[in-house]
Amino acid sequence: MKKVLKWGGLTLVVLLVAGFGAFLYNMPPLLLIAPETIQADVANAAPRVDHIADPATRVLAARGRTLVVNIGCIGCHATNGDRGPDYSKYFAGGGVRIETHVGRLVSRNLTPDPDTGMARRTDDEVKRVLRSGVFPDGHLVPYTSMPWGSFSHLSEDDRHAIVVYLRNIPAVKHRIPDPV
Repeated sequence: MKKVLKWGGLTLVVLLVAGFGAFLYNMPPLLLIAPETIQADVANAAPRVDHIADPATRVLAARGRTLVVNIGCIGCHATNGDRGPDYSKYFAGGGVRIETHVGRLVSRNLTPDPDTGMARRTDDEVKRVLRSGVFPDGHLVPYTSMPWGSFSHLSEDDRHAIVVYLRNIPAVKHRIPDPV
């Protein structure tokens, strides 16, 4: 009886190892695919800066666009449609609602819309949020809701480039409920 259990256990181990090897062999080679290919739809959704007439502003906004796409701001500041993120409303916000011990937080509209977006904020107010997570009204957004600590390493030039880019994307009127 012990011999049967021993050979049965050994057979089971061999089958598990062979099955795991077959799984690894048939798995898609993610390491061979460029990250740009995987995230192409998100990167291409970001508004271009070709429309900016001033060459210096256009270069600065292009740097801001690259930073915003690589940091992944759209992951939270998207507007959700019926089937996921609605990229036609790029950065209009509202897609993420987080309940914390502080209250309910909703991702903000980062477009330059004067009524519902970032046009109501000064450049320094926006940079302060990126630097330290402190909003214009003085409240500190929890790091678990907005990873501002990850942005604190950005240089002032990087933060300025992000603000220039956000000021030059199309404005989207999309009212977001205030945090509670």
